[in-house]
Amino acid sequence: MQSDESGAASNAAARPARLLVLTEADIPSAVLGLHSVLDSLAATGHCELRKGTSVSTRANDLAWCDALLLVRGASPAELRIAREAQRLGRRVATYLDDDLENVPADARSAYFFRSAVVSAGVASIIREADLVLVCNPLLGEELTLRHGVATTLLLQPVPSPDPEGEPVAVTAEPNLARRLRIGFLGSVDHAGFLDELLGEALRRLDFQQGHAIDFVFCGAKPQLVAALGASWHPFDPDFRRWRQTAAGLRLDIGLAPLRESSFHRFKYWNKYLEYGSLGIAGIYSAGSPNAQTARDGETGLICPNEPEAWLDALRRLIDEPTLRQRLGEAARVDVGQRFSENALRNGWLTGLEPILRHRAPEIPRREVRLSTGRLRHLRDRLAVYGPLRFMERLAGRLTGRLRPG
Repeated sequence: MQSDESGAASNAAARPARLLVLTEADIPSAVLGLHSVLDSLAATGHCELRKGTSVSTRANDLAWCDALLLVRGASPAELRIAREAQRLGRRVATYLDDDLENVPADARSAYFFRSAVVSAGVASIIREADLVLVCNPLLGEELTLRHGVATTLLLQPVPSPDPEGEPVAVTAEPNLARRLRIGFLGSVDHAGFLDELLGEALRRLDFQQGHAIDFVFCGAKPQLVAALGASWHPFDPDFRRWRQTAAGLRLDIGLAPLRESSFHRFKYWNKYLEYGSLGIAGIYSAGSPNAQTARDGETGLICPNEPEAWLDALRRLIDEPTLRQRLGEAARVDVGQRFSENALRNGWLTGLEPILRHRAPEIPRREVRLSTGRLRHLRDRLAVYGPLRFMERLAGRLTGRLRPG
């Protein structure tokens, strides 16, 4: 018997670690934050990978894995799954790209994360996890102060300019043959701040130079869309299609305003990576994560959150096409060098080492005790929202009034 156990342990040590990644849906946080990272490590033989949903996790996947990784672990189901994984000798990691315990009241996800049930779940998962992964070191410092846990930095790679893997062509000279395209790519949560910070500035710009400019908004739909006669493209939760849309817009100038708050300061610099990967000259709010990474006047322009400063920056990029081209190209090269899979891989291997070296005991599927599935998911949501809000959201789903974004 001892020989059999020794042989099993030897076989387990000889194979790559088996990692199971769970999230409620394939949101960008999952696709960029963990899927892309672990897909790369699996392709180079550092792990075996399975992906699933925490709504209906399969018992055989939990029995198969050595480690479980949760994306933005928060729900009652995710807390149950994490505890069951640890009971079975699996390591558990949770990945956060936002301060989920401090979501603003006006954010679309506030209805969920500001629930007492979910808030308690986030805190429990953070404190109980074997590995807490963050993409912003400031968020890691905050979670350490708040919960007394160590955190590990796991940087997201730059997204492919084209979802099919083909590079988007970057012209050698500024394009003077068509109207300039100025736009914003981002979730609907940003609509109010776009109106607040840029409303008057963009109206003035449109009045003075609108004959030569097309304004484009993708995701967020501020009141400015109607005022400017701008084009608008709805948020698409499918990240592949979102990137196809973003690449096809061919923006010349990308807007990246962000509120000044502790919540926003702890986010990732994904707008710089997104605009940079597409060769777009970006304007970024001072004090934002993007400003931590972009270099003012070299790979983008950084502005204080003052309307006149943004108007001045826009006019500068409009009037200086060579500067616009230089910033877009420099950003494309910069993010490609600093945030490619090759550039980040050693950091990923170091950060994930505790779960990559772990081998869980082999167990039969019948030993896994899970309570998941659609019916249990509805019961969990009832506990999270309460009866009235639960019925409101259910009606929204059924009628199509409740949209992602």
